Amino acid sequence: MADLHTWTGEATEAETELMEEQMRLFIFPNEVKTAEETTAFRKAVAFQIAHEKSEAEQSGEIPNGASGFRIGDFSMTFEAGARAAGLNRKNICPAAYSVLLRAGLLYRGLPRAVSE
Repeated sequence: MADLHTWTGEATEAETELMEEQMRLFIFPNEVKTAEETTAFRKAVAFQIAHEKSEAEQSGEIPNGASGFRIGDFSMTFEAGARAAGLNRKNICPAAYSVLLRAGLLYRGLPRAVSE
């Protein structure tokens, strides 16, 4: 399924701050250091907010991670660990992931040794 963002509104400052914190945890141990990384990070935050808002609009506010739902006497079942861990590879939108990957913010290996 394509990563279509149907939501076109403006995120509130609180929504942006919360998503920035979640995104920082997602890219950890990396940190945003350069101007290019800052631009990519902000773009990924905007993509993720639009993604989550679009999903909420399309699903009628059913939360991510819901694996079961019943209307009579209301009941909802969540997948194990759903939403507890914040962003992960399963729930980050492909556009945000791609931007972070291209900026090098998802690299978790060892720094290259510089030979002298």
